[in-house]
Amino acid sequence: MGVEGSTAGVRARIGGTKAASLAELALMLPVQIIDPEVHRLIEEGPGRRRRFLDWGVFHVKHTFVGHWQRYQQALKQRNAALKSRQPRTVVSAWDSELVSYGDLVTEARSQYVQSLLPQAAIIGRNLLGMELRLHYRPGWLRNQSLSEALQQSWNQDWESGATQVGPHRAELSIRLDGLGVKDRISRGQQKLLAAALLVAQLKLFPVDAPVQPSLLLDDPAAELDDDRLAGLIREVTAHSLQLIVTTLHGEFSAFGEPGRRFTVAGGGVEAH
Repeated sequence: MGVEGSTAGVRARIGGTKAASLAELALMLPVQIIDPEVHRLIEEGPGRRRRFLDWGVFHVKHTFVGHWQRYQQALKQRNAALKSRQPRTVVSAWDSELVSYGDLVTEARSQYVQSLLPQAAIIGRNLLGMELRLHYRPGWLRNQSLSEALQQSWNQDWESGATQVGPHRAELSIRLDGLGVKDRISRGQQKLLAAALLVAQLKLFPVDAPVQPSLLLDDPAAELDDDRLAGLIREVTAHSLQLIVTTLHGEFSAFGEPGRRFTVAGGGVEAH
């Protein structure tokens, strides 16, 4: 496999043949990363958590990407009509497709969160000693259908020039011991919480997938004391997956003896 980026975009090849899409490449190379910036999954806005969910749904339900793409296309057209101040009849012409694919996206995400929660709760308790709960908010009020929500939000959509309800506004709510986590826990706790979600996600990966996932662990000691680092290492090494660890400490042996070791120095990579 190969990937090349340029001003013209990203191109990928699999076995010397041009990949039909980046989704095809993602299927062949499923990778998750726990690095010093992983806390952003907790700290930043809902867009990052939607991408986290969609990675997992994509790998367990392959029809999801097609439904999401069709939803995005309809949303783009509807927003273009709103922005250009088209009459309501023109804007609403996209509502049927938006609702149809939006409901499929929402159902797939909701089912995934229900499957993810038991694993995440166990790992979260091991790493943080607190009760972890997840809740999926679809991007509109739960006592409404998406069709009803679109009708009710018309005035807001018209004023803002963009669709204000739908799966593109969804959120993954995360609570520890019943409280929301944003701005309530330390940076180290944010890292452990995000790691718990990512490791739980890897545990849900289909066992019959043609390629099993890899986990890239970059500078695991950052933001963690010795006890928390040891807990993270126990969780990561408890699962059968390809683990690639990068560290500034050449003798960092917390993960046991590595299968292969590489050193980066002077702009070159040396295998040991």
